Amino acid sequence: MINQIEVGGRPKGTTQQLDLRQQKFVELYCDTGSATYSNCYQSALAAGYTEQTARNLSHNRPTWLSDKLGQLRVFEPQDLVAKLSQIIDNPHETTANQLKAIDMLLKVNNMYRPAVHTFNQINIQSVLD
Repeated sequence: MINQIEVGGRPKGTTQQLDLRQQKFVELYCDTGSATYSNCYQSALAAGYTEQTARNLSHNRPTWLSDKLGQLRVFEPQDLVAKLSQIIDNPHETTANQLKAIDMLLKVNNMYRPAVHTFNQINIQSVLD
């Protein structure tokens, strides 16, 4: 039987071993305690990639990275709420990160309400008379 190969890919069902630098990148990128957590560019630099390669990883997610990220644990809703609460309560987090976490927490809990705009029409002629 012939293995089907996607264009630019490898045979379906095969996994690729990560080299040491790739492993380091994934650890830095996915570890919530890392200074470069979820920042592809900074994680790549910290793992030892050149600036050009770090930019490429940021823009053109290679197959090995997509595969590895797809294998990682998915957050359950209660985990997400707990993590957002930690960010909000952490005095060392930037204000921008805290505001974004508040925004996300409001969305998760369906606490946004549509803005209500009321317009009052004034008859200028009657005011001038």
